[in-house]
Amino acid sequence: MLVPLNWSWYVWGRQLPGSHALYIVVGSMVYFGLLRGLTGIRFTDLSREARFVVLTSMALLIVFLSFGRSDTYAHVFERFVPSDARTPLLAFAYFTASSVLLRFAIPYLLVRFRLRQPPRDYGYVVRGSSRMRWAYLGLFVVMVPMVLWASTLPEFQSSYPQTGGLIAGNAVSIRLFLLYHAAYFMVFLSGESFWRGYMTFGLGRDLDVAALPWMVMMYSIGHYEKPILEVNGSIVAGFVLGYLALRHRSFFLGALLHWSIALLMDLAVLHQRGLSWQ
Repeated sequence: MLVPLNWSWYVWGRQLPGSHALYIVVGSMVYFGLLRGLTGIRFTDLSREARFVVLTSMALLIVFLSFGRSDTYAHVFERFVPSDARTPLLAFAYFTASSVLLRFAIPYLLVRFRLRQPPRDYGYVVRGSSRMRWAYLGLFVVMVPMVLWASTLPEFQSSYPQTGGLIAGNAVSIRLFLLYHAAYFMVFLSGESFWRGYMTFGLGRDLDVAALPWMVMMYSIGHYEKPILEVNGSIVAGFVLGYLALRHRSFFLGALLHWSIALLMDLAVLHQRGLSWQ
């Protein structure tokens, strides 16, 4: 179901106004309809906590995809920045701040003060998270040849790194690259806390692994605008990372793995493009 959903967005869905919101709402309705048909569990049978997590996750994701990305900064805020101070890095900084606010800070506050649950029950914990480190290391090793191959494809070379502000002429700024990846880690930490933390643990408290298809669908929709190979690859990654998070009750190693693969992709693409460092 998820692969045809992704392809439909690239064929015609992205032409529709508010397409991200439409896919999030319709996709969730399909998931909970199938859940009822296959298991007899209705949305109203879920705990109040699980229903709250589902609805707030959908709302936060719609706001993030609609207003939290770099294009929103370019269309809305860039006009207020003096022309001599403009740089693509500001757009990425806006994206990072939006990600941390909407995908990490607000869900954390909802868990702590609205649901009144210990944050560690939603994966907000580092201590003890390393006990499955070999599984994550194995995933990284498996991904290395795939990333190196993908870095040779034009669609990936045009998408990474995610901001052109690192490159001047034929050279990459080492200082800006380090700052960029410090911010990039926060993007992945907030993303993993949202997908594998808030969503997975929030619904997983009622459904365990049956919660994963809904989270993976939302995760895949969050990848729209990226190369279709990456979007469909997010299905496999979402299930694997979600299952591992459920089993060792933390999203931290998932964030570290995700960022490490992104770092490798950036370095590989820059190498493929023959750029130097300064």
